[in-house]
Amino acid sequence: MSDRLRATAGIIPGLSGMLGAGLLVAVSPAAAAAGTWLLAGAVVAFLAALCSAFSTSDQSRRFVGVGGGYLYSRHQLGLLPGRMAGSAALVGRIVAGAAIAGTFGVYVVPEQPVVAAIVVSLVAAVADAFGVRPSRGVAIAVMVITLIGMALFIAVAFAIAPPPPLPLPADVAGADDASGLLAAAGAMFFGFLGFEYVTSSSEQEYSARQLHVAVPVIMVGTLAVTVAVGSAALHQLGGPRLALSPAPLMDALAAADALSLQPLMAGVAGIATAYGLLLAIGSIRRTLSAMAEFSDVPPALAIVGSRGVSAPAACLSGAAVAVAAGLLNPPQAIGIAACLLLFYYAFTNAAARLLLPSDRAWPRRAACFGLGLSVLIGMNMSVKYLAVVVLVMVVGCVAGAVTSRYARK
Repeated sequence: MSDRLRATAGIIPGLSGMLGAGLLVAVSPAAAAAGTWLLAGAVVAFLAALCSAFSTSDQSRRFVGVGGGYLYSRHQLGLLPGRMAGSAALVGRIVAGAAIAGTFGVYVVPEQPVVAAIVVSLVAAVADAFGVRPSRGVAIAVMVITLIGMALFIAVAFAIAPPPPLPLPADVAGADDASGLLAAAGAMFFGFLGFEYVTSSSEQEYSARQLHVAVPVIMVGTLAVTVAVGSAALHQLGGPRLALSPAPLMDALAAADALSLQPLMAGVAGIATAYGLLLAIGSIRRTLSAMAEFSDVPPALAIVGSRGVSAPAACLSGAAVAVAAGLLNPPQAIGIAACLLLFYYAFTNAAARLLLPSDRAWPRRAACFGLGLSVLIGMNMSVKYLAVVVLVMVVGCVAGAVTSRYARK
């Protein structure tokens, strides 16, 4: 591999894993919170995600092994913070998987979205249990198809003049409201999840030089596509209509008199979300396996079979995603997942602050900034989501203590 290819390794798997449900659905709850201010919210979410990506990439080289921020927090902050971070990461990724599966349902099978979400979750779990791993060629194909689909959507949405806006009350959901910027940033943060496929990968180890190129490129690239798609959807639908849309890109195409393109958009969404769901199931399985090694969940989930994966962990991951997809619609799942993972990354950034200068490729202040932004955005999300975070952490710590005690006997 040439030096140039070595330096850019990670860009394709990063972008292909990040461009998905966040683009297809997250703009709706973000618009509900802040109207057109969702675009500024995307920039704030980008900054929080970028700092978190820096922190995970530094720590992945210092602490080698599966587990991501759970492993780092446990080593750097201690047992209890590690369990809190692990609980938030595990449940957050399960709910994020449900959001991806639900997005597949509303775009591909809008007549039966919940059934489709459950079925695709179980299929992805079976594929992961059998050791199915997307090749580099598949990652390239997914990235190219997604980018072409988004480019076509943006061109069509801006080429057609939108219908005249209707007079609406000032306090309607989707009205421009700068005070909702941080809540919108929380929803838009979901669109940047997936950078750990590169910064804390168990499939391939990237050097500091590779990460110095890949991390900024995938984050800035995701921001550019997100802002462009959000602007196009706002142009056609406006904040209030966008806030109510379960499938905003489909509704924007309908508003632009481009119904003939909806089957194409459904195909793009299906490919992007199916690929993302397979990656999400693998991420949940690896988190379960890492927690099982420390007995914070039953140790049997860490046993690796002949195919190189823990089949029980893969099946449990898929079942949990299917249950969550049956209980939550995509905007609800996006909000809960983003809130949980914001606090998970708060722990991860706090752990990264304690690294020695010799272990760093990025400045310490990035971890400090990421910690502050993660907490600030998370605390401005819905009180219901914050209650879920507290409940998950409390239950996770108690369950971890009980499981660890019985594992030692």
